Amino acid sequence: MTYTPVGTQIDVIKSTAAVTVVLGGAGTGKTTTAAAAAAALIRADDASRDVLRRRMLIEKTVSPLPPRARVLLLSFSRTAVAQVVERAGPVVGPLLNRMDIVTFHGFAWRVVTDWGPAYGYHPPLRIQSEAEYRVRGPVTDSLRYAQLIPLALDILGNDTVSAYYRRRYALVICDEFQDTSDEEWRFTQAVAPTSRRILLGDVNQCIYAEMKRIDPELRVTEALRLPNAVRIDLPVASHRDPTGVLPAAADAARERRFHDVALIGAVTDRRLVVTRIGAGSRYETAMEIIATERSARHTVSVFTHTNAATTELSDALTENGVRHEQVGLSEAYGEALNAQAAMLRYALHGVPGRSAFAVYVAANYRAHTPLVQQIVQRTNPAFERALLDVTGDLLAASNPLDVDGLADVVAGAYARLGTHRGQETWTLAARRMRSALRHLRGGEPFSRVEAELERSRHAALVGDAGLRPHPVQVMNLHQTKGREADVTILLLQDDEYHGNEGPPYPTLSRLLYVVLTRARRRAYIVVPDRVHPLWSPLVDTYDRVVEVMTPAG
Repeated sequence: MTYTPVGTQIDVIKSTAAVTVVLGGAGTGKTTTAAAAAAALIRADDASRDVLRRRMLIEKTVSPLPPRARVLLLSFSRTAVAQVVERAGPVVGPLLNRMDIVTFHGFAWRVVTDWGPAYGYHPPLRIQSEAEYRVRGPVTDSLRYAQLIPLALDILGNDTVSAYYRRRYALVICDEFQDTSDEEWRFTQAVAPTSRRILLGDVNQCIYAEMKRIDPELRVTEALRLPNAVRIDLPVASHRDPTGVLPAAADAARERRFHDVALIGAVTDRRLVVTRIGAGSRYETAMEIIATERSARHTVSVFTHTNAATTELSDALTENGVRHEQVGLSEAYGEALNAQAAMLRYALHGVPGRSAFAVYVAANYRAHTPLVQQIVQRTNPAFERALLDVTGDLLAASNPLDVDGLADVVAGAYARLGTHRGQETWTLAARRMRSALRHLRGGEPFSRVEAELERSRHAALVGDAGLRPHPVQVMNLHQTKGREADVTILLLQDDEYHGNEGPPYPTLSRLLYVVLTRARRRAYIVVPDRVHPLWSPLVDTYDRVVEVMTPAG
């Protein structure tokens, strides 16, 4: 990718303000411009450092050189972080290794693990997921996910810790700052508080307002009140869709101007396509679109309304052999790793691991399901029979040890135990588990396998796994921030609930804007017979335009 900054993008790169508030619509290059600004800062700092070093050599003086400048970029999700890395890499080149690009909770975890012993949190530290908390209650020597940022904030209040991060980071960048909760906002200010800030935002993309009880306009106002803050608005042109067709349609949809020429143009150009769900499988239409677009080597992101719908879609794709990444269920993936480690532990050391499997089931269902308690209380006869068969095979593969056979039993256990939702995360975890078992093949102790799987679990839970985006991704609507794909598919259902907001949906309409602006080439909307009023006027507009375009007879 060749990046040539234009207009106010150049102002962002040259800014030396204490706080630079960068506002711009979807696809206007906020993240890429911030990466270029970070690279410019690092190069300028290196140049100053070299001048100081040469002066010391000439004057024959000896004193410590300042540390080389580093940059911290905070984002909300693991996949968003991966896409930031993908966009920033070509812009900053080898300087990318001087940038720490991490999620809020990922950075909080680093703070806690680095400084926790002084606060009574000694290694090895363990994160307790919300699913595990629901199943087992509080666990000794574990930190709940929700405790990470508050504890990190407490630690950052220490003068020694604060000084360390002030020396480490010359610049802190916060992506999508308008979506920060009050706690997350305090967190961004607590990290290296005297270092420069670049805050990237767009109030039209704030889709967490009700969930987090925040007002994006007030957050922007608060940012601009910080000492020596400047505001820079980026040019409106979209680099994601240089034609401007989808961004213009998205703006019209957000403002609920459904008769706007921008929306009509997107439909007539087939940049926006509405497709009806067929009589067969509810996911069959989505799979047909995926197959067509992947044959053209396009990346595809599919959006559903709920985690349950995302998991069901993922299961349907897995059953039909469609490779993909299930985004936003890192808790399920992390607990799949834990459950598989428990199965290996049972096979090799006879340690029961029933509760770990129950936690994984809970992570997949999110809401209460009777199966979880049935597993814990041993009250489901069908499950108990299946479990007896699986444990028998685990023991058979461990004595004598057959590493490949043991991996096969663990990988296939989830389907055999009569549970179905979440197969993709179990399969993904099984690939990681097979890799970790190389320690056993090399004659190393099982503790090496356990440690590697636990590190992977923690990385998944805090969004710090560092994976490249898969060409096909599925996620719920609230996981769409910071992502892009050649083609997007919005898969609607007829039983959707979007809260209590009524027409004209001033807050919820931001969802239309965000969804339509994720696509570089084409946005599909797959609809059932009944559609929530949030979306139905958009569907009606499409139907009217297509009817006019279709020749009579």
